[in-house]
Amino acid sequence: MKSGSAAAVSFPFPVRLITFPLCGFLYTAVLWMMFAFLPVHLKAQGLSDAMLGTVMGFYSISALVLMIPLGVLSDRVSPKKVLLAGACLLFLHLAGLRTARSGYAFLLLAVLGGLSWAIFQTVLQALFLKVLSPARRGVKIAVFQMGSYLGFGVGPLLAGTLWGDADYVGMLGFALGGAAVLIVLVLTLQDSDPIRFNLGDYREDLRQPRALAFLVVWLIYATHFGVEQTSYTLLMRHDLGFSNAQVGWSFLAVGVWMALMAPVTGRGFDVRQSVIRLLALGLIVSSVFQVLTAFARTLPEMIAVRLLHTTGDVPVILAMGIMTAAFFPQGRLGGHSAVVYAVRTLGVFAGNYAAGWVVPLVGYQGTFVASGTVVFLATLALLPWIKRVLHMSEPSAPEPARPGA
Repeated sequence: MKSGSAAAVSFPFPVRLITFPLCGFLYTAVLWMMFAFLPVHLKAQGLSDAMLGTVMGFYSISALVLMIPLGVLSDRVSPKKVLLAGACLLFLHLAGLRTARSGYAFLLLAVLGGLSWAIFQTVLQALFLKVLSPARRGVKIAVFQMGSYLGFGVGPLLAGTLWGDADYVGMLGFALGGAAVLIVLVLTLQDSDPIRFNLGDYREDLRQPRALAFLVVWLIYATHFGVEQTSYTLLMRHDLGFSNAQVGWSFLAVGVWMALMAPVTGRGFDVRQSVIRLLALGLIVSSVFQVLTAFARTLPEMIAVRLLHTTGDVPVILAMGIMTAAFFPQGRLGGHSAVVYAVRTLGVFAGNYAAGWVVPLVGYQGTFVASGTVVFLATLALLPWIKRVLHMSEPSAPEPARPGA
């Protein structure tokens, strides 16, 4: 085999697009530096479990308000400019958290942070998919997702380590520095040309039976993310007595594992082209080990069960990215990515809110049992429908991909 062919096999990702996973890494790292220990900080400020769950839920629900309009806007104007606004909002949000003390102040900041979260979750992936060619799509999307996985692992570890020498507010100073770097990095992204569509075009795309099935599954699955946001760190800190550094190491192990799994899973899809297998097996594995998380007692046990849990998460998240690219026309991916993430965000909020109210009844461990059971039973119930409607043919009259991606 020629050396050029070997290089293409070993790294089938366009170098000119490498800033996309880098932005995903930096945004997620900064976000989780803040998020991982925010519940602990809120408890230290005297907030009740119900108010804590509401604050965490406000990050999700506030994102819903403008997520779809922002997605459609990114189809009609420069997506890079929208991302730049999101990076600036992240910076302001982190600066505000350093001074907030009351529950209402945290609620207002959650709205600001939720808007930034909405922009990055929606527009970064939509812009990436717009400039990406369909060839070897699975592994390319997986490499893009690797950035976020590594950020998810590195952010909490940095926060836990820095908190050992400072406090939460002091640690946020380092997160602010990361947000400033992100603003600069966004300026290097490749942009796409705005394209105007009637709103009715989006509606017709979403009437596909496969799109509806995709969104229903995504909604139910996303509820477990909300439970994790609200209960995971508190389970380790309050119930199991882990140190901040140990909490950080657990996040790092999961993030690195997901990053390693992503390209392997993506290449497996490119070979087999079976999104239903990815989705169904992933949902079952994820939900079973979500339940078993409640029974971990030591750090090695917690890391082991969470690695097995995320062995299910990686193919589900990859399948969702693949289906977003395959089900909807390229020029309208901003609006449709927003719909996908709005549904996910609604699920996360439901998990946040439910966990906040259920914790006094069943404890942090019980929330993991409940959320895993819900996803497992829903998967079994919906599997016949999934098999019937989730096919992978491209949308009609797809717009041409940009060359060289």
